[in-house]
Parts: sequence; structure tokens; C-alpha cells
Amino acid sequence: MKKKIIQFLKLVFGLIAMALILLAFFSIRSCWRGIPSPISLHASFQKEIDLTPSQIRAVEQIGEWEFLCISDEEMIDTAITHWFSRDDRLVRIYQGTLRLGIDFQDCQEHWATSKGDTAILRLPPIKLLDRRFIDEARTRSFYELGEWDAQAKEDLYHRAQQTMIKRCMTRENIQRAEENARTQVEALFRTLGYKAVRVEIQPNS
Repeated sequence: MKKKIIQFLKLVFGLIAMALILLAFFSIRSCWRGIPSPISLHASFQKEIDLTPSQIRAVEQIGEWEFLCISDEEMIDTAITHWFSRDDRLVRIYQGTLRLGIDFQDCQEHWATSKGDTAILRLPPIKLLDRRFIDEARTRSFYELGEWDAQAKEDLYHRAQQTMIKRCMTRENIQRAEENARTQVEALFRTLGYKAVRVEIQPNS
């Protein structure tokens, strides 16, 4: 009787050992294939990234960031009519480069926040970064007849300036600048460790 009990216990222990071996084998195999193991424990943690005041100030100190550059050339003319002599006429050609972008000094308070591994950025609208965009060294008279003072030439300059702004500051060009801004600002904040970056740009008034 005692001998039968010993044999029975050996059989039970043998089956238990075999079950443990099989369980370990399938556990290792499941982990190798990327399938969750029945005896493995998993814990997921969301990585929190906080924007520090120094990081925000560093971005603000970028100041003006150009996202689109447009070259333009305009011919502007003016004339003075005389009753008994030939009219005076002045035609000048102006060239300029308009820079569209964002001035980070215009950002409102709390413009950059974070939630988990996502950065949320609220940027000011795209604007013309420099209104003195006409290259005066390349301005030339195409046709000039009569006497023209400095004030007349200054008036032509301002007309050329307004014409270039109207031609270049279109909705299409502003949208292109906004797209470039989202791409480049997102790349900047990804280097700070954010997996996702949401960029909101205020519309032009």
C-alpha cells in the first residue's frame, strides 16, 4: 500500500513538473512573437513632459521667424498735365522682397502648454515682418520728363509699397506661410521630446 502511495505521488509531481515546463515554454514563445504571455504582467505609463519657463522664453527670443519670402517688381507712374506745354511724366521701377512670418514677441500669455506627450501651441497671425521691404538701391527711373521733387518720388515709393502688399499678401500666400509655420514649429517642438504637436495659428484680421 505504501509503495502504491509513493508511486502515485511521483506521478502527481511528475505531471506538475511537466505542466510547469510547458507553461514556461509557451510563455517564452508568446513573448518572442509579441503575443501577451499568460503569466506576464504589463504596466503602461504615459510620459509627462512639462514645458519649462526657460524653454518658452528661448522660443520667444527667436523673435521674428520667416515662413515665406516673396520677390516682386512693380512699375509705378505719375504725371502732371500742362495746358500749353508737354506733360511731365515720371515712371519708376521698384523691386522688393516681402517676408511673411510670425513675431514670437506677439504671443499671448500661456501660448504654449502641454498635455502628456502633446504640445499645444497658439501662435499669433502671419504678418509682414518688415514694411521697409523695397530695395531702394535697385529702384530706377524708367522714364522721367520734367522736374520732380523729393516729395513726388516719396509718393511713388508709398504707392509701390501698397501695390506690392496687395499683390503679395494674398490669402493663398498667407495659407502657404501658415503651412510652413506648422511644419517648422512642429519639428522644433519634436526635438524637445514631444511625440505630438498641435499648432493653432490665429487668423489675420
